[in-house]
Amino acid sequence: MKTTNLFKAVAFVAMVIVSIMNSEVKAQDRFITNEKVQNDLIVAKTIFRQSGTYLYNHMRYEFTYDDENRLTNKTASKWDSVKEKWMPYFRMSYQYTDNEITLSYARWNEKHQSYDKDVRKSVYEMNAENMPVAYKSNRIYHTVNLLTMAE
Repeated sequence: MKTTNLFKAVAFVAMVIVSIMNSEVKAQDRFITNEKVQNDLIVAKTIFRQSGTYLYNHMRYEFTYDDENRLTNKTASKWDSVKEKWMPYFRMSYQYTDNEITLSYARWNEKHQSYDKDVRKSVYEMNAENMPVAYKSNRIYHTVNLLTMAE
């Protein structure tokens, strides 16, 4: 139960970040999602943009989990219609300790061929119910009610 609530809160934070980053998406476009599920966990998700009766590749996400079914990595790729292939976009990594979750975000650097561009890091403190309750930034605690936002 605690792991499920934790996963919901972490997934919500990840969705907010992705939503902000994908703000260039046109409002009139429709999107269709195809998910690949293994052992009740989503391991891949492809988003298609629908225009009329046609579907076009848009975004692809791949997810990895630890032995406790906690999300450890989320990798995103954008479709390049000129090259006709998926191009790396960003990666989010999650590290868990007894009372903290560390979320790392990095964009793909084409020149270096690695995820080392626009690197960001967030640390969330966990309460007794294993829910994120505070955001740590430069040793300053920002109390947030992530449980309310996740429901």
